[in-house]
Amino acid sequence: MRVVGIIALALLLPGAALAALININTADAELLDTLPGIGPAKAAAIVDYRMKHGPFMRIEDIQNVSGIGSSTFANIQSLITVGDTATKPSSATSTSENAPINSGASTYVPPPSAISLTIIGPHEAMLNAPFRLSAQVLAKSVVDAAAQIAWSFGDGSSQTGIAVEKIYRHAGTFVVTAHAIDGSAKASDEIVVTVRTARIRLSTSGEGITVMNDSDTRLDLSDWRLLADVGIFRIPEGTMVLPQASVLFPYEIINLPIAQDASLAYPDGVIAARSRATPPVQPSSAADRSPLIRMTNLDEEPAGRVDPINRSTTSNIQAYAQAQAIVAPAAAIGLAAAGAPLIPATSSTPLPFRGGLFSSPWIAGLIGVIALAGGAFIFI
Repeated sequence: MRVVGIIALALLLPGAALAALININTADAELLDTLPGIGPAKAAAIVDYRMKHGPFMRIEDIQNVSGIGSSTFANIQSLITVGDTATKPSSATSTSENAPINSGASTYVPPPSAISLTIIGPHEAMLNAPFRLSAQVLAKSVVDAAAQIAWSFGDGSSQTGIAVEKIYRHAGTFVVTAHAIDGSAKASDEIVVTVRTARIRLSTSGEGITVMNDSDTRLDLSDWRLLADVGIFRIPEGTMVLPQASVLFPYEIINLPIAQDASLAYPDGVIAARSRATPPVQPSSAADRSPLIRMTNLDEEPAGRVDPINRSTTSNIQAYAQAQAIVAPAAAIGLAAAGAPLIPATSSTPLPFRGGLFSSPWIAGLIGVIALAGGAFIFI
């Protein structure tokens, strides 16, 4: 009589019987665990399957979940439902014969049986600069967006995702691999990446800051930083410098103060290049301050100076000194101020020669001692 009463109640109140069913498209893992033969592991697998492939269209589709076979389904098929998902196609068909069967409803797409993977990106990277790669996964010439992709960059680091960004801290050659998986289908690809140190120079002028690329590849300056004495300018995305070329960043665009010192930094703040003003050369010793000695090494003189004087003899060196004093008296004054021997710049008479035997203090002292001894002998 009790069974008959339950059946009669179900016939009279069909909505109450439907409410007792567990909707496998909306139930959480805790509720799914209450089904016979579904433990915590299978309940979590059902929720994970839903997230990856969308809602179940039929209750039979739950058998696509790993670990749920026909015997388990037989035990739970009278206790589960997919809600309104299965009824939407039939209602759409009844209202209009021309309407698509699955209009407005999520459709179940089974995992592909085979996929292919291709790594997209450059084969050269710059030290300390962001290096971007992406992967394309195809299933029968159609992009498989559900595939999970894992990357290995050859230096012990790894990432996951379709598009990744890597910064190498050490130069070298690395094998980058990508592995894709979708259900039971798997694919992989690899490329060899050469990481080099950036060959960059920086210079400043009254117009702006110039970045020079001395390498044989393009220099991507996206999100790099230009640093001056005060202020920072972030270089826009997509800014490129061609190989063996330079780019001027005018002050009116970068809005930085005019300065002789500037720096170029990678996006993570590491300094890539610096530009510093050359300080004036200060004499460090008496030899460096001597104009006569400096004139014997004229390769250090400024470029463009005319030097027709032959400096192979002492007389020619003196003539060169006189010419230098006349052409550039300011330099002679500066040397004198720095402690150099004071030589009249306008005098053309060479210094008198003071050589000879009696010019030596030792000889003069010896003669004095002999004279003193002779005087004492006469006195005695």
